[in-house]
Amino acid sequence: MKPLTLPTGKMANYLGISRDFLKNNKDVIFKKGIHYTIPQGKKHPLWVVEEMEKWALGQTQISDTAKEVLNNILS
Repeated sequence: MKPLTLPTGKMANYLGISRDFLKNNKDVIFKKGIHYTIPQGKKHPLWVVEEMEKWALGQTQISDTAKEVLNNILS
């Protein structure tokens, strides 16, 4: 059974992307309450595995701002 959430480092490894990409795009591409949560009393996010898998497979809608960021990164 896969976990519901993962910390940043483990999520980055799971998706094959960098920790910095996750950190730098928190609240740009990735939204609190959808892609990640910050448990009460904690500083660091836990990433929602199901939502991040959808994002990685291109199955989620992203904002125009997020599309622009991705285009800049990929070009």
